[in-house]
Amino acid sequence: MMPLTVPTEIDKYFYNRKSDIKRISLQLNSIFENLPCQLLITGQRGVGKTFLLKKILNDQSDEVLTMYLDISRVYSKYGGQISEEAVLKEMLIQYNEIINELSDNSIKAKFINLVCSLKLKDYDFSDAAKLFEIPLPKIRDNYQKLSEFVMELPQRIVDSSEGIRGIIIVIDEFQQLKYVSNPNAFFWLFRSFIQDQRNVAYVFTGSVSRTADVIEMINGQTGAFGGRMIQIDIGAFSKEETFNYIGERAHGIQFTDEGFERFYNCTRGVPAYINAFCNVLDSGIVYDEDLVKESFHLKMDQIVIMWLYVWGNLNDSEKDIIRLLIDYGPLRLSEIVDNLNLSKATVIKYLDSLRNKAIVDYNDRKYFIGDAMLKTWLRHKRETEGYYPS
Repeated sequence: MMPLTVPTEIDKYFYNRKSDIKRISLQLNSIFENLPCQLLITGQRGVGKTFLLKKILNDQSDEVLTMYLDISRVYSKYGGQISEEAVLKEMLIQYNEIINELSDNSIKAKFINLVCSLKLKDYDFSDAAKLFEIPLPKIRDNYQKLSEFVMELPQRIVDSSEGIRGIIIVIDEFQQLKYVSNPNAFFWLFRSFIQDQRNVAYVFTGSVSRTADVIEMINGQTGAFGGRMIQIDIGAFSKEETFNYIGERAHGIQFTDEGFERFYNCTRGVPAYINAFCNVLDSGIVYDEDLVKESFHLKMDQIVIMWLYVWGNLNDSEKDIIRLLIDYGPLRLSEIVDNLNLSKATVIKYLDSLRNKAIVDYNDRKYFIGDAMLKTWLRHKRETEGYYPS
């Protein structure tokens, strides 16, 4: 079976991406030259951004600490009510796990001393978690102290530890940070501290439209990083890469030339779709164009499984916008408003939400569905069942 999520055994299932690893690693290595590093890794849903970044983190030497934080999990943990304090607290918990994994007790001791240096008199200790065996309180009214401490901590770890040369911090599904109480200020908080940190690399990544407002918020000309954050887009596999990948990892799956052409057109080289499609094919059968097409239509729900989850978490208004764009798009904002029983402000709010989820894109003053597989699946549902999924 081909993996549908990031597997625990990263090296066993990771394939190729040598050029992407080289591009990203070249930037990350700047922390060894006492240069700050901030990256924004983009790419469509299912292309393998998280897998790639976890591979890069996994390959770091012992002199580099690595931290991975999935903001979507923070969002879920707090019942969809994410806050700046919650994110900072989760970052501290991750630092705790990193340090506890080290064999050097002297680094642990220094780290505990750093935590103890945080004055806690403005905090509420009820229902506190524990950090390095020190109670981690709820924040009452001292957000400034907590934010300064958390943001300064990585560089302080490096400065106080002889065996540590740098820290790489990956913040996945960063677009969820838009839902904190003041996202602009939160991004500026990151920038104000990390632009001067010499041995710390921050990598923000997520599945988000390139035209989404959260991209402008963090790295647009008027955003926190003002376009200075290096942005790297991760593309799908080429036709040749897809062919070689299947040959190496999907043992026994065979195609005629026309069958492979159809397979590639169906998956568009996106690893998540390639893996899911291969998992529903039988070894020992040579798939021609017609067999691929038939299998694609029969097993579509299994192939687009990641979209089933996304669709199930959209509200009715977001689904109405998607259906409208599939039937009549691309559409201008005024055309969308005219066709829905929603105010202009509400439509804008939900369009922004869909762009931040990499579902809707925007170009030439018109909105359209940004993922071809999502559009194909929904159209297939309408054609075979007579209606769109609810």
